Amino acid sequence: ASQLSAATSLNVKYASESVAIAGAATQVGVKGGAISLTCSAVGNPSPTVEWSHLTELTTGATLQLTALGFADGGMYTCVASNIIEAGARSGQATVEIRIEGPPQKCNVLSANSYDASEVNITVNCPE
Repeated sequence: ASQLSAATSLNVKYASESVAIAGAATQVGVKGGAISLTCSAVGNPSPTVEWSHLTELTTGATLQLTALGFADGGMYTCVASNIIEAGARSGQATVEIRIEGPPQKCNVLSANSYDASEVNITVNCPE
């Protein structure tokens, strides 16, 4: 009796999952310094990673922020997706960045009082 055998491989495709940002949920940077954020995700095919902050989008697993200013603080979201999601953004993680630094000089640009219960003040605090 002869025996016949064959080897085969199976390539299972699946959507992005296990999206995570390295480090604490809140990270602190120093004004003028730098901070690096790294996002990881698994999927087959390998997911593409995008970072968003306010209206800015950056592609890549690692986001480098240099010459930090107070405007760099806030929420950053890492979004991972691959062709399986067909354009949908299924996996994401969020981190808060706080910027610390010496107090800055602010100028009062205008102050308006409409009545005793409401005062509008406009303040400008340049970087």
